[in-house]
Order: sequence, then C-alpha cells, then structure tokens
Amino acid sequence: MATEFSTYEKYEPGQLIDANRMNKMQALIKQDIIGQTKKAIEEIKSVKNAENATLLGGKGFDEILKDILEKVFQELPKKTGYLRLFKQLKVGDEEVIKHNLKAFPLVDIYQLDYFRVVCSEDGNKPYDEWVNFYLYHSSEKKIRLEKADGKVESIPIEPTDGHAFKIPFKDMLDSYKVEYTEDSSLGDVETEFWKAFFSDPNDNFDDDQYCHSPWFDRCCREGRNMGSLGDAWNDLWFQMRPRKTVNFLPAVAAGNGAPTPPPPTPAPTQVEVVHFDLDNIGIKVLDKPIYPLIINPEDPKNTISLVEYLSNRGRDISQELKLMLLLKV
Repeated sequence: MATEFSTYEKYEPGQLIDANRMNKMQALIKQDIIGQTKKAIEEIKSVKNAENATLLGGKGFDEILKDILEKVFQELPKKTGYLRLFKQLKVGDEEVIKHNLKAFPLVDIYQLDYFRVVCSEDGNKPYDEWVNFYLYHSSEKKIRLEKADGKVESIPIEPTDGHAFKIPFKDMLDSYKVEYTEDSSLGDVETEFWKAFFSDPNDNFDDDQYCHSPWFDRCCREGRNMGSLGDAWNDLWFQMRPRKTVNFLPAVAAGNGAPTPPPPTPAPTQVEVVHFDLDNIGIKVLDKPIYPLIINPEDPKNTISLVEYLSNRGRDISQELKLMLLLKV
C-alpha cells in the first residue's frame, strides 16, 4: 500500500507560483525536516535506554556478578583465618609472629627464589639484578641489556615455555588496599604499594631485593597518571617466585654430568616453626640455607653457586632466607 503525503502548499493546474508562497513552502519543508529528525533522535535514545535497562554502569548481569565474586574471593581469606606473610630471616634469629587466630594454624612455608631481571631507576642506564620482587610490563617478556663490554644480552623475564610467575599489579594494589584515582601518578601509586607491601606484619626487604623495569621507569619519569594508562593498565605485572619442595633428593634428581640448566635445590631448608600458644608462632632458620646453582651470567657455559655469584657482587645472602608464610585455620 502506497504511503500518502499531504502537500505543503496546494497549487491548481495552471496557477501562478509566486515568490511569497514558494518561500513559505521552503520554511515548511525545513520545519518538517527538523521535526522528523528530532523525533528520530528521541526514538534512538529510547531504544538505547531500553537496551540499558538491564545494565548497571554499562555492565550486564554476568559482568557485575563476576566483579562481585572477584571481590568476595579476595576478601574471603581475610575473614576465615588466613594470613600471608613475607619474611626476611637471619640464621639463628627466631622471629615471633603474633597471628591472633586463636588456634594452631596450618603453617605453609615457601622460599622466595632470586631471579635475574633488568632494573631501571631515575632514567639511569638499566642494569641487571637478582631480586625477589619485580614490576614490569607485558612487552618486556625479554629485555635487552647492554653490558659493560658493549655486548647486548637478552634477559628473559618470563619463560618461553611453561607457566609464568606473575600477578596483575592491580590485584596486588587491591590486596594491600592501595587507594588511587585517575589523577594519581603511576610513580606515586608504585611508591605507596611498596610502602604497604613492606609494612607490618611483613618485613622490610632491602632495596636491592626489588625493583621495576625500564617501562615502569620511563612511564614514571613521564609523569603519567593512572587515567592515561588505557589498555596498558591490564599489562602491568608483579612477579615473585615462591617455591617449596617435599622430600626432594637433589643427588638423585641431578644424575650424572653438569646439567643445563641446573636442577632445582630443596627449598626451603633449615627452617623450624613452633607454636607457642593460640596466638603466636616462632620461626627460625637453624643453619645456612641451601641456595641453587645458576648458569653463570659472566660465563654461560658453566654454573656457579648463587651465593658465590652474589658475593662477588658485594651481596652476602648465605646467612639469610626470604620466605612466604601462609597461615590458615
């Protein structure tokens, strides 16, 4: 069925079309176009509002539920008698930890392994370091480093095969209740994170046991705020490498010959834990802990004790052990 339209100005056959009536007709046409356009826009808004009727903040039910559950799972351990602690212990010194759980909690202990990374600070030349904690960007799975002899080495931050050790930086900020806004600078947020991370009941680790990557350093020097990060926000990672072995016999595992890479060592070793009462435990490193062999960065065809290698660089780790403790009732 054809649509019928009314005329703006009716003319009879042979009638003279004068200027006044033509101008009036043009005005009517413009008014009609404006009216129909406005109506169409309102209908579009109406449809959009209908679509958003099931949304909250632009998110559907499934997305909202996922966000809520993530928050619940983050908070649940804190409400059910759970503690995660990071400790730097000296041989022979017992540390008493007041947990206030009113029970004898299960104590699970993991050695915080050292791993080699590329650090960068204040725009200075990047350097390699062996750390326990590290912040980096997804683009830095390998970082090229110019050495003192002018040669360039590619240092892996994530393995080329196998599962990577990494936690989203934003999850760590949530876990340690670091508050920030879109206007907060990344540098300030990082500073507040380390401050919270190394606060009681955790120990305050030495400066050479954590650092950030060249990407972080460049971003901080540019003064970028959190709101400007965009998609990069999902590419920021916190890395640590907690490790535990159970009844591991390194002599059997190693076999004959000089393996490359070196086999893992038992971890953690020489550790004693005691329950003093329902609120306090004691933890002590009884003797020199066992540290692994590493491929010597200065002579990649041979291995060297991590203790010896770091000692050559002026760091003595032979009398200390870094641990992650998990206490659960």
